[in-house]
Amino acid sequence: MSAAYLLTLGLGMTAALVCAAALVLVHRARSFTRENAPLFAAFSGGVVVTLALVKLIPEALSLHPHAGWLVLVGFGFGLILHVLVGTTMQTRGGASRLRALAPVLAIAVHSSLDGTVYAVTAAIDPFTAISTATGLILHEMPETLICFLLLQRGGFTDRSATLLAFLAAGATTLVSAIISGPFALSVDPSLLGALFAVVAGLLLQVGASHLLGETVQAGWLRGLGAVFAGTAVAAVMTLAHGERHDHDQHGHGGADMPDFRLTDTSGDL
Repeated sequence: MSAAYLLTLGLGMTAALVCAAALVLVHRARSFTRENAPLFAAFSGGVVVTLALVKLIPEALSLHPHAGWLVLVGFGFGLILHVLVGTTMQTRGGASRLRALAPVLAIAVHSSLDGTVYAVTAAIDPFTAISTATGLILHEMPETLICFLLLQRGGFTDRSATLLAFLAAGATTLVSAIISGPFALSVDPSLLGALFAVVAGLLLQVGASHLLGETVQAGWLRGLGAVFAGTAVAAVMTLAHGERHDHDQHGHGGADMPDFRLTDTSGDL
């Protein structure tokens, strides 16, 4: 087993452990979480929208020539799914659960891409992999919290919400890292860009129409404060990741490209 694959597995397991820790903290403050669910949802909305706008979309645009259109495809798919669920389901509980599952599925796809990123960067060099993964792992905790809150407010029991949130935010990253490791050098950057774009559109739709809508229930002053706090946290995470990326480029003489892209000595990529 290669050192790169072992590093990939280690990063995937770390991400899964961070998700598990987030769920433990949620359960230790169960009543507090329920009472402040709209506030947390507003905060999560700020995180999701900011990460989509300042991280996922720019990366997608640098990797795929039609990423902008694919963002619209993802946003439109999420909107259509949201509308169809509301009009075709007969029971309120069933509709609520499907509405919760749709954005959680989008987050699961996003988390699985993180596992692929770990594998690709580990194939390049360990320092790049660790510095890139640090920024990605930091947002596992808010992602897990978002999934749990969506599922809980969608009518799932705490036990079911916990299991599904871990599967969506933590297990997907680890499984993707395990599967992607042996094939890391053959991953097409254009395919990654297309997936990033679609997921970004889905997350924008979730954040704009679902999570930010909780601002009203939380109270305008507290709700807006939570949204701006989420935006600030996401911005700091992204800027910190960007600074590490710049350091990697200057230290390794890399080209101006996202840090998870494969490079070769011919300079063709």
